[in-house]
Amino acid sequence: MDTDNHAQGFTGELLKSDLPAMLLGQPATGVDGEFLWPIAPRALLTLYRTSAEHGRAINVKAQSAFGGGLIGEQVERIATLCDRGPADLFVGLGMDLETFGNAFLQVIRNSRKGIAGLRRLPAITMTRFREGFLQRVPLPNGDTRKITFAPDEILHLRVPCPAGGRYALPEWIGVEGMLELARAAIAYNAKFFSNNAIPEHAVIFKGAAPSQSQKEAIAGFFRHEYKGFENSHRTLLLHVSEETTVEFKRLTADVKDADFLKLIDAARDRIPVAHGVPPRMLGIVTGGQLGGGGEVSGQLFSFELLTLRPKRRGVLDQLRPMLAELGLRPGDTDDGLGSDQVAFRPLDLTPPGDDAGQLPDLVNAGILTAEEARLFLPGFEAGGTIAKSATGSGPAGRDPLDALAALLARV
Repeated sequence: MDTDNHAQGFTGELLKSDLPAMLLGQPATGVDGEFLWPIAPRALLTLYRTSAEHGRAINVKAQSAFGGGLIGEQVERIATLCDRGPADLFVGLGMDLETFGNAFLQVIRNSRKGIAGLRRLPAITMTRFREGFLQRVPLPNGDTRKITFAPDEILHLRVPCPAGGRYALPEWIGVEGMLELARAAIAYNAKFFSNNAIPEHAVIFKGAAPSQSQKEAIAGFFRHEYKGFENSHRTLLLHVSEETTVEFKRLTADVKDADFLKLIDAARDRIPVAHGVPPRMLGIVTGGQLGGGGEVSGQLFSFELLTLRPKRRGVLDQLRPMLAELGLRPGDTDDGLGSDQVAFRPLDLTPPGDDAGQLPDLVNAGILTAEEARLFLPGFEAGGTIAKSATGSGPAGRDPLDALAALLARV
């Protein structure tokens, strides 16, 4: 500020915070009074469609965490409330959690306010507002139908988020910038090839100004007869005077395909880190990896222990109010489930060789018949015969199982 009294004067700098409104505790509201998402859900859906690795990571996490469904003595009480079973319901909710960071479970109530059904409401259609929840359903004619829900009709599931607020940011938000760059690179490349794989040019006339008809001819050529592969090698014919020369000057630098590929690869390498999914689970093999079964088993164990198990427990904790109404409690498969407890089925991390090694004991104990045990072995046919290898010299399958196969054949 300016002042005549320099002894009392001071200078200052005004800094404008770039923190989103959610972090400041005053989220923006929409025209219907709903609280807007910090990031538009359609933008998050666009990123899901942009990257194969990103979309695959979302699917892998949702299927691995909830695809096994629920387990427990009274799990049928929940299954009867779902249209297509608990696995289908919670995989859909898991997809929303991984894509948007938020998921919405509708608790359908009867006239006595009891739970009569459970249904997933797509997160992309949902917002929160002061009186509960609002859903916008697009109609075929282009209109939108608005449906309101009371607070006790919706169970809002969220992933852990340090930002707080009414909505959670997705866990992979740290790689958002790289996904945007990869999307921009793909879009730029697509535009590049739709423009006949040549950057734009400037047309420079020297000696005389072009006539209006010449301008229209040049503009029409570049707009309609120059773009696309079907118009490749077209020739532009201009009639100019002897004193006039025409120069076509490239405005943009040469495009290097390697730069785009490096950018896309950089985004691909960061996606497993952001999602907590081992690269092997996404089909990504990097240099230096051995590629053996032990490596894959180790990655799968870490995936289950560090990513999937906390995710299941977090969702179960958020389901506590609904489970309590049904007389149920969240359980832990490691500690054993009580008669009133339910839990999501974990991944089976037992190596195939260990399962096969237990078969002789199961047969001798009378738990399995020899015919049933054979069905667990690769290389066996349903009729009880050993499938021969391509050379016909011996049974197909892995060598460590040969001895076990022979043992079962004698039982």
